[in-house]
Amino acid sequence: MTAANPTATVEVRSGHGRAADAPAVDIAGVRWPAYKVHAVIAALVVALIALTITGSAAAVAWASGLALIAVWWAERAWYALHPRS
Repeated sequence: MTAANPTATVEVRSGHGRAADAPAVDIAGVRWPAYKVHAVIAALVVALIALTITGSAAAVAWASGLALIAVWWAERAWYALHPRS
């Protein structure tokens, strides 16, 4: 059993440079940052292409995973560096 540590501090950053400033999309009543939706779509497209070319499940998993991570973090970094006004 763990106990709460009342002396622990939580660092809160200011609103500047947050990826939360990214545009959002409503999916089933939940607001998703657009970069997450773009990453999932890119992963699906890459998965279909990799499956067509290689026919290997391992290649599909690696390619789609890399595409998802690359798009997710690139767009997240973009919105963090270029906040909306």
